Amino acid sequence: MGALELREKWKRSIKTVDIRFLQMVDALYEGYFKNEVVAYHPDGSPMTRQEYKMALDVAEDQIDKGDYISADEFEQEES
Repeated sequence: MGALELREKWKRSIKTVDIRFLQMVDALYEGYFKNEVVAYHPDGSPMTRQEYKMALDVAEDQIDKGDYISADEFEQEES
């Protein structure tokens, strides 16, 4: 069975499977892409999906705590 046939099979059956099955498939999907490079660190080294999500969580925490500077403040620092 080729990729096209498998996709069509899953499209038809996705509404009939239970939550446990969906969670297992989701875990498999996430694991498959876990080491996929999705971005790069400032030093140019690759960043995986998991690392990217962690970096976003850190950034959101910093924003929530008010730990940031404005664009104008940043430009003044660079001068």
